[in-house]
Amino acid sequence: GCTFRLCPPANDRWHPWPFFRRLYDAAVSLGAEYVIMLEPDNTIHGPIKRPPKHDAGGLYVRDRSFGLGDYVEKLASKRKPGFKWTRLSMQAGLAGGAYFRTEAILDSFSDEGMMEIDWNFVAEKASKEIFSSD
Repeated sequence: GCTFRLCPPANDRWHPWPFFRRLYDAAVSLGAEYVIMLEPDNTIHGPIKRPPKHDAGGLYVRDRSFGLGDYVEKLASKRKPGFKWTRLSMQAGLAGGAYFRTEAILDSFSDEGMMEIDWNFVAEKASKEIFSSD
């Protein structure tokens, strides 16, 4: 089945909270084990061929990496002790067609989860693209 929900417009190109909130609300509404995020340029060519192995996955983006790895690992370690953000995991482009485990969405994108992030620190230490990039 398909679910449609009209959301209020949001100019969230440089403010990620409305996007995360919409994804959170979709996960709650669907009640599925995984959510697949589609964008207008995505097309579906068949069923999923193999079950997902991870909490999130997407397009492979060669040689991509992110700063703030230590900060991300510190936040993630609260939920998963010893978490390491590997170079390979940084190369997963979580754009259209990406999948997310609902449990991970509800944990990470809850209002409480979003408030754990020190957005001022992130803004000071990273480029502005961190707020709008896949």
